[in-house]
Amino acid sequence: MKVVVAGCGTGGAEFLRHYSGDVTVISPSSYLYCQALFPAYLAGKVSEDEVKVDLLPFFEEKGIKFRRGKVEFVKDKCKTVFLNLKTLKGVSYDKLVLAVGGEPIHVEGVEKALTLNDFESAKIAKKRIERAREVAIVGSGMSGVEVAYEISGFCNVTLIEYERRILPGMCEKVSDVVRKLLSREGVKILTSCKVERISDTLKTSCGEFSFDEVIWCAGIKGKRVPGLKYGKSGIVVDSSLKATQNVFAIGDVAEVNIGDVATKTALEAERQAKFVAKAIKSGKIGKYKPFSTLRNPFAIMTFDDKAILVRGDKVLTGKPIYKLKMLVVRKFLKNFER
Repeated sequence: MKVVVAGCGTGGAEFLRHYSGDVTVISPSSYLYCQALFPAYLAGKVSEDEVKVDLLPFFEEKGIKFRRGKVEFVKDKCKTVFLNLKTLKGVSYDKLVLAVGGEPIHVEGVEKALTLNDFESAKIAKKRIERAREVAIVGSGMSGVEVAYEISGFCNVTLIEYERRILPGMCEKVSDVVRKLLSREGVKILTSCKVERISDTLKTSCGEFSFDEVIWCAGIKGKRVPGLKYGKSGIVVDSSLKATQNVFAIGDVAEVNIGDVATKTALEAERQAKFVAKAIKSGKIGKYKPFSTLRNPFAIMTFDDKAILVRGDKVLTGKPIYKLKMLVVRKFLKNFER
């Protein structure tokens, strides 16, 4: 059976680690980046080499073929993924696993904002905020609050949240803890504030503001892949994470709504990848059950050597939690080092 995997981020890489067979990977880059370290990278606390692993030696060890490119169209009737529609350059498959990631949700002018959706975007963001004095961060999820803390040492930071409190997907206790922590670092927090347009100024329901840079951390949607059905937040999949009979979608690109709505996190991408690898390998397609959901949050957030562990409505803080997160991150990257 020929399996094609599009994308080698967290979801794609985890699938490859758990599946053995005839596999071809299609991706613009052979590097796996740990997005959990992007906030620290922006602040210059970790280097590029510390956040990435070149997967080529891993591919070679497992006999995985690598094609540098980007998916432009999927034609499942002829089981082909096209990399270039002008030349009809395509790759055939028996099963296709899409793990191509996400992009910012649409707001007028959002393309003007900095993002952290991939490492190239993070590199651009790092260079530009080093020259900035006033920075707005839109969205106060995990990435938003970590980035706000990390860059507050050299920028005046305003954190903007549409909901009535920061970290709205978690319990109020953790929102209060993180708000106090950010306030001590001089971060200005605006809640119940909707961003309406990004141009030379930032137009919001709270007024119009001027910033040197705007960083978009307000949530993402799956990248569009022509040829497949797209929903509100990504490619529509069934209870087995299948977009079609032969195509699976995992991670940020997928819209997973199976009783619970799966959050677009690295933890969820890893779980989906393992599920699909097992399903293809065994030929037994079961029902996937999301774990990391808005109803049952789980997260480890780091602020320098401080850290907060959230599990449901329980909140723990302390330096040992920071060490735990760094251990988890390093262990994840080490899985692919050769």
